[in-house]
Amino acid sequence: MWEKFREEKLSEFKRADVDEEIRELLETINSVEIFVTLSSCAGRIVVMDMPSFGEKLESVFLGKWHSPPDFDEVLDAVRRGRETTWLMMHPPIVHVACRDLKVAEKLLSVAKKAGFRRSGVISFKKLVVEIASPERLEAVVSVKGKIADEEFLKVNYEYAVKKLLKSRERMKKFEKVFKEAFL
Repeated sequence: MWEKFREEKLSEFKRADVDEEIRELLETINSVEIFVTLSSCAGRIVVMDMPSFGEKLESVFLGKWHSPPDFDEVLDAVRRGRETTWLMMHPPIVHVACRDLKVAEKLLSVAKKAGFRRSGVISFKKLVVEIASPERLEAVVSVKGKIADEEFLKVNYEYAVKKLLKSRERMKKFEKVFKEAFL
């Protein structure tokens, strides 16, 4: 049963549009027969227009970058906002299906050792571990097309970039600790 599930997911992985920043990590995880990666994201900086807080389905991406953008790119995206415009830094998230509970526990231990404190089992049905970085940023930067303050935007942009880069360092540490534990 595990082998069939794993083969299906590996086939999907090979066809998927994977964030280049974490491709090598996902391939490393997938090289171990007791794991298979599911949907994952390398982390990103986002400018999003929301009609009201929490209405993600009605929100519009004005800019999305998996690598640090220039400030002017972010500013241009914010200027296109017409509702409540947010600058966000979403941390990397890696979803890993595990063969059994013992393996999931060991993977969680590795994740926490690498600094991924917000990791946990998110599905007991398929034994899926979510490895999530604690770095995150969310700030309202414009309302109804009026930018709160360009200096405020710049400070938050700089923190978003720092947090994205810090999360990438943490991913490298996770990959190192993972290899030590499983390869």
